Amino acid sequence: MKKKLWLLGICIAAILIIFAGNVIRQLKESNNIEKVNNTPARTGEIMKTAEAQRLLASLGVKTEEADAKQENELTFKEARSYLALITKTLDLAEKDITDKLTYSFSDLEDGNKMRVSEFLGLYQAVLDSVDEEALPIAEKEVYILGSRDEDNSEVIITDAGEFNLRNPVSYEEFYKAGKLTDVEDTITGGNAGETADNLPATRTVKASDYTDMAVTVLLKGKDVIYIKGTSDKEWVLSNLWIIKGKDNKISTYVNGFTKEFLTEYPLSEEIENTISNVTVKDKKIIRITMKPDTIKGKVLSAGKNSIEIQGYGKVPLEDGYKIYKIYGDLSMEVTNSILVGYSTTDFVVADGKIAAALITEPIKAENIRVLIKTDNFNSIFHDQVVLTANKDFTVTAGKTVKKHKAGDKVTIKATNKLFSEGRLLIETQGENGKITILSVNRSGGNPKYRGNIEVAKETDGLTIVNELSMEEYLYAVIPSEMPTSYNMEALKAQAVCARSYAYNQLLAGALSEYGAQVDDSVSYQVYNNLPENEQSILAVKDTYGKVIKYEAKVIDAYYFSTSWGHTASLKEVWGSEVAAPYLTGKAQAVYDLVDQKTVYAASFHPEDIDYSDETAFRSFLEKPEYDTYDSEFPWYRWKVTMTKDELTKAINQSLSSRYKANPAYILTLTGGTLSGNPIFESKDISTIGDLTDIKIAARETSGVVSKIYLVGTKATVSIQSEYNIRSLLSPITSKIIRADDSTVSSLKLLPSAYICFNKGEDKITIKGGGYGHGVGMSQNGAKAMADSGKTFDLILKHFYTGTEIGFIY
Repeated sequence: MKKKLWLLGICIAAILIIFAGNVIRQLKESNNIEKVNNTPARTGEIMKTAEAQRLLASLGVKTEEADAKQENELTFKEARSYLALITKTLDLAEKDITDKLTYSFSDLEDGNKMRVSEFLGLYQAVLDSVDEEALPIAEKEVYILGSRDEDNSEVIITDAGEFNLRNPVSYEEFYKAGKLTDVEDTITGGNAGETADNLPATRTVKASDYTDMAVTVLLKGKDVIYIKGTSDKEWVLSNLWIIKGKDNKISTYVNGFTKEFLTEYPLSEEIENTISNVTVKDKKIIRITMKPDTIKGKVLSAGKNSIEIQGYGKVPLEDGYKIYKIYGDLSMEVTNSILVGYSTTDFVVADGKIAAALITEPIKAENIRVLIKTDNFNSIFHDQVVLTANKDFTVTAGKTVKKHKAGDKVTIKATNKLFSEGRLLIETQGENGKITILSVNRSGGNPKYRGNIEVAKETDGLTIVNELSMEEYLYAVIPSEMPTSYNMEALKAQAVCARSYAYNQLLAGALSEYGAQVDDSVSYQVYNNLPENEQSILAVKDTYGKVIKYEAKVIDAYYFSTSWGHTASLKEVWGSEVAAPYLTGKAQAVYDLVDQKTVYAASFHPEDIDYSDETAFRSFLEKPEYDTYDSEFPWYRWKVTMTKDELTKAINQSLSSRYKANPAYILTLTGGTLSGNPIFESKDISTIGDLTDIKIAARETSGVVSKIYLVGTKATVSIQSEYNIRSLLSPITSKIIRADDSTVSSLKLLPSAYICFNKGEDKITIKGGGYGHGVGMSQNGAKAMADSGKTFDLILKHFYTGTEIGFIY
């Protein structure tokens, strides 16, 4: 009996042990569950990591790319790491951002998933923290007229222009009355990322979803970042060109898009070819305001806010001002400027402002307007203007005309009462009149000008504009850009280049604000620094109206002084992404033409040599293996030795100004080393300290150096583009020794960027070749080609690949 009781006790104990083990195991599992579920699920749509990174990239914030296919959900741990990147990249204080949030950014645990609304709030807080001038993102309300497909994306056509819908995302359901919906955190037992019935969700959209709607978008340049909201309010489409309106249909044209509207009520009469404001609601026109009044006159200046028209003075522009070309095929200009010096435009006015410009006929480019600078081309603003003329002349302001005899000296000051009537016009009487500006000095003395002179009063002083025919302008460009002792074929080549260049600058209108198309300095092409002469006039007359064309368009005919034996492409020198196949680098080896084919004097093909190789570059620089058209000119080879102190002074003297001009090309080393994972950033800088070393970072196929590193005691900087390199290494206080042993001093620019360095302990010798940027035509090369019997058209076809000679009038 005792034995049975003993066995029963053992069994009961075993059962109790098993039971206790199960209880303990369940408790452990329960604890594990609690640990697994320590990060609670949250309602609302959760932000995807890839989408968050896309939005941050629009601000220039670089993150490690997420796999978009995995659709990883953004956690607060990741968001906090992004915030650190944001503050560093945009130079912001973290508190300035987090104080703008409607939730506590720091209290939520690392594993919590971040809602879309929360991330949008963070994104908006960043936008609100950046200075408006530095902000790359803009919010804009536009009316979508239509769309088209282009390059795997959609282009939306709006009343404010065209924009790219590359990432068609709408967050409009997260906004109410333009503000983010404020959703409280809710902890549930459901799945993370579960969307409640009453919460919005992001939508991928198409442009057609928003046609004929007013939409608020966030933009970076021309790219839509996302759609923020829509509006059903009345919308005024300003200054539409109405092609035709009849009954309840109106055909309009704006921003390159023809659009048909229905009207709420039938039109009382037909309308056509007119500028009008139309008010739209619910996709229909409910109101039309026609603008029938026009004025016409010669355009004297065209600024951002007004246009100066002869006889009317400066007339302000409406906010919705537009430019239409109404001859030939109807089209629209996207720029807010109009060509000065011509009377080919009608101006639609309403309430004293210009609503639209209607270009009625093509420009023949027969005249050009030149902004005249002060002595040494230092400024466009003059303290006073002193002038005379070789013929009787008049000074006109509005309706006031003052007559003067030939030889009279007239002084014009900013206090002159005539300026109350507008700019002053000085004209000579009779033929062959020239106006001499006595208050301006050039290499040829006081310059004498054909055509007329206009003097305008600006805030910073007086401006002088010389208007004359394109051909007469070239008379005084040729001697200022090329010695007129050169062979006539070279002078003709220069004339065609100068005419081509001037034509494109005339159409560009960069100086319209001052009533000009070009100035008289190296910023464009030098004019009247030396006076015209018989040779320059003959070269212009023998090429009357001729320009260089590529695929029927006038080219940008860049030219320079002397090549080092090879020219460069546009991209190599200026980093341009603009396609210019006619500006390709090529060897300037001497050749003959046999059956219109190039036959080199040497037995090899110099185009096959890649001068980006340092050994190949130095070899050709020091011991050229073939003759070139520039070989006999002094600037073909040169060298200059400067102490590190001299270079330090030159670099620090120009560094700040070059940074302000090209912040993307002057970068400061902020992480890593030059030899290991260097990190460069664009930041304002005025000194590198004392120069310790110069390193070539990039050399192009043509041999031009496109990037260098300047190593200093306080900073190391990366310098890109030949002009920046030449500016910072300028031999201001050193003598340059040229190929013929002649010397040149006090240059503000290094002669070229076709260079290499020989370094000593305290001195650096820069060896180089050529003078100028190296793109397009070498002027000395053209002389040598002309001397060898080649005509101007063959010279131009050599320097500008695949081009033909055409005419502009």
